[in-house]
Amino acid sequence: MIEWIQRRRGLIAGIIVAILFAIWASTQYEPRVLASILLSGLTLGALYFLVTSGLSLIFGLMDVLNFAHGTLFMIGAYIGFTLYANPRLLLNTLPFVLAFVTGWLLARWLPFSSLPAGHRRPLWVVAVLVGVFAVWGFELAPLATTALSSGGRVPTEQAQAPVGLFIARTLGLAIAGLIAGAAFVIGNEHARRPANRDLAWPIGLLALALIISPLRLSAEGWILALDSNIRFLLALVAGAGGGAALGGLMEWSLIRPLYSRPIYQVLVTLGLVFVGTELVKGIWGPGGYFMELPAWFSRRGPSCPSPNLIAWLQDNCASIDVLGRPFPSYRIFIIALGIAMFIGIAVLLRYTRLGMIIRAGVQDGEMVQALGINVRRVFTLVFALGAGLAALGGVAAAPFLGISPGLGQEFQLQAFIAVVIGGMGSFTGAAMGALLVGLARAFGDQMVLTGIQLPWMSEAMTFSPSIARASTVLIMALVLLLRPAGLFGKKE
Repeated sequence: MIEWIQRRRGLIAGIIVAILFAIWASTQYEPRVLASILLSGLTLGALYFLVTSGLSLIFGLMDVLNFAHGTLFMIGAYIGFTLYANPRLLLNTLPFVLAFVTGWLLARWLPFSSLPAGHRRPLWVVAVLVGVFAVWGFELAPLATTALSSGGRVPTEQAQAPVGLFIARTLGLAIAGLIAGAAFVIGNEHARRPANRDLAWPIGLLALALIISPLRLSAEGWILALDSNIRFLLALVAGAGGGAALGGLMEWSLIRPLYSRPIYQVLVTLGLVFVGTELVKGIWGPGGYFMELPAWFSRRGPSCPSPNLIAWLQDNCASIDVLGRPFPSYRIFIIALGIAMFIGIAVLLRYTRLGMIIRAGVQDGEMVQALGINVRRVFTLVFALGAGLAALGGVAAAPFLGISPGLGQEFQLQAFIAVVIGGMGSFTGAAMGALLVGLARAFGDQMVLTGIQLPWMSEAMTFSPSIARASTVLIMALVLLLRPAGLFGKKE
């Protein structure tokens, strides 16, 4: 018993501190105020969890500390916002991506692998030249909602290129992708040629790109005419899917060659933070946007706020009554989304083959590889999963916090703090750390607003706004003093 207590003395001390703090908070605040603070903390905790869960999974399996994870959170928010409010930007860029990927995939069916290795560099140069020529003169700024260089919103008919020119650009990028794919497979004579039935994938992607090209204007009108709730769900899917695709591409192209050089991994991911931020500024402008709430969470009227969750399902009020105090219903949705993702990932890790491989890889990656499992593919899937979760959190945060080029860095910092508190590589620890960080920020903000009234003081003790930010760092320092490996981390 004594040994059990000694091994878990840090966790026990943390539980005692939490209980004492709960007792103090119950005496300091009214029940309805305390309930609002707790729900606000849970809202932030759910958003932090969507970032920390992927960050923790990636580090636990791959030993990669991804400093660009917050950037993926931000890019996911922008992708979701664009589909929700300005789909023409996606409709005029997605065909280019599909065409390039089509060309890249088609190269595997052609006999390029038997070419001499000396042809690789010239082919890369030709691919770049063809790609630059294909997109020469293409402007993103007029397609953006409020790009500064375009002087405001430009009508779609003027902003997008004519159909013929757009299709020519699309086919040019398909050729560029084919040449780049040929340069990539040159010299790999032992590469297995894909089955003919798999040829449907690149053909289908190219067909989709060519179908979108003449339908861009009508597709924009159709998407904007959809119910706001459907557009919001599509935005969640698009943001998460786009983030997952970027994450998988990042791991395959930049992280995979650097597994034996962790310092270079850190430098590359740090560089991606600045590249991603400047890319967002170049496409969407340096200003911020605020995504409108869908109809499910925006209704106002004499019957609002909703008395409970069941009533909200019928009236869709913007707020719900919590102990006599209205609380935004959208924040309840964020909490539910975080809980759903926690349960979903827990089920994935515990009851699926991929989850068993991930858990085994965290314990002993070399043994998993020795069993004949394609560890590289698992690494890419896990990286894509983590990036998709972060991007999903970005879309969910857009109507709550708005979006701006600095959004990713703020959440990256809080995610690192949460991961350190919970324990590096622990999924449960990531959830607990995110919850603690969210609650700390909520209580810190409340202390800044109202101060703390102690029994022997005639006036409330006030604090600087910086205390709210510092509260999470103080908790991290306290946890590291009591348990250096984090609440759920293991000593190595």
